[in-house]
Amino acid sequence: MLRKIQEILQMLHRDIQIQFFLSIPSSGMFEIYCQAGSHRESGMKAVYNVSQCPGNQANHHQRYQAARIYYIMAEEVEWDYCPDRSWELEWHNQSEKDSYGHIFLSNQNGLLGSRYKKAVFREYTDGTFKIPRPRTGPEEHLGILGPLLRGEIGDILTVVFKNNASRPYSVHAHGVLESSTGWPLAAAPGEVLTYQWNIPERSGPGPNDSACVSWIYYSAVDPIKDMYSGLVGPLTICRKGTLEPYGGRNDMDREFALLFLIFDENQSWYLEENVATHGPQEPDHVNLQDDTFLESNKMHAINGKLYSNLRGLTMYQGERVAWYMLAMGQDIDLHTVHFHAESFLYRNGESYRADVVDLFPGTFEVVEMVASNPGTWLMHCHVSDHVHAGMETLFTVLSEKEHVSTITTTTKEIGKATILRDIGEGNVRMLGMHIPIKNIDMLASVLISMSAILLLIALALGGVVWYQHRQRKLRRNRRSILDDSFKLLSLKQ
Repeated sequence: MLRKIQEILQMLHRDIQIQFFLSIPSSGMFEIYCQAGSHRESGMKAVYNVSQCPGNQANHHQRYQAARIYYIMAEEVEWDYCPDRSWELEWHNQSEKDSYGHIFLSNQNGLLGSRYKKAVFREYTDGTFKIPRPRTGPEEHLGILGPLLRGEIGDILTVVFKNNASRPYSVHAHGVLESSTGWPLAAAPGEVLTYQWNIPERSGPGPNDSACVSWIYYSAVDPIKDMYSGLVGPLTICRKGTLEPYGGRNDMDREFALLFLIFDENQSWYLEENVATHGPQEPDHVNLQDDTFLESNKMHAINGKLYSNLRGLTMYQGERVAWYMLAMGQDIDLHTVHFHAESFLYRNGESYRADVVDLFPGTFEVVEMVASNPGTWLMHCHVSDHVHAGMETLFTVLSEKEHVSTITTTTKEIGKATILRDIGEGNVRMLGMHIPIKNIDMLASVLISMSAILLLIALALGGVVWYQHRQRKLRRNRRSILDDSFKLLSLKQ
């Protein structure tokens, strides 16, 4: 139902009203608000109360059973949005000073650069919180995000949360039933809390949707400041029987979760610490309201990385790939995400094929593709200001003969020459030579012209041969006639 409301609201004009009906399975007090952070902060929110009608007992109670348990810790790290600028500078043909990214990545003239103290969600193997789960292979692409949490309709997800940060945080998820108030308790620094999330049928996919739908979780002590501090992660809810025992989907070969968010470090809990650590030697002289300073701290990121610094978006040709596309943030977080060289199938009641998906704050979409075009391709937000500011990354489709473990999409290995922005760029091997794809049309025209000329020459030569053959035959006929004539004359004499 909530997804249908989102779909309808996208089509509304300012002078249109809409009425919708919700089926709410439990009583309690709940909050409704605009997901754009600045709107919510300015008061666009309300509380509604759901009561049980006297004498009207609910005739249907969904059954839940414990299924999965996750151990998640909030920990503070130094995060680098752009540890390697070589791709940015080569691709945009700019020096550091002249680059679009200079204002965001430079730590000169009172700016902070690309490194910030942040808090992140990280998964551990058990309740001792001693051994973190490694971020390799399928989870390498998550970047700043917390672990990808998975569940099926009717599951009870248990999240054991330890707050190892320096201030109170919590874990709050969309698409689950948490408590009668719908809001989680906060864990003080060093405290461990256990959350139980019931997954109702209404939060899963509809009959014509993909097998799984995407949601999000984040700390909600202060939803805006907590998220900009880094505490956010993906959640997916699937139909019964879709998930394998280890958690992955049985109808997909790979799953990727991507958050398109302009991290506003000006609203992070750690701004003052970052100014003291990465700012000028006299941090008291930094004007926190200066327009240039404010702009420099808005990181246009995909999973917390800028300018193709996100790793791990690698797949085989022919594999089925699910992409969980997430967006949060403010008014400026309107993103049109473009996949180069591939198309996807979007199912939301109806199915259609595209290569661009639209996102705005509070939307969580699922698109599915079959990787078909080997190469390293660009994915980016099509809003010009956003792509110039670094909201772009690469994904690699390996041919069937290649092996994922032997190839990584590192900037130095790929190099500018082999990054294919679209079908019209890159090289192919033809006639023993590496030919730029953009020159294929011209080369094809030349080859066609040469083929036509050769055909004409062949026809001309064929005509000459045929003419000579005909002349020889005529000469033989003349000789035969002359011979016959001489024989007749001889007989008459």
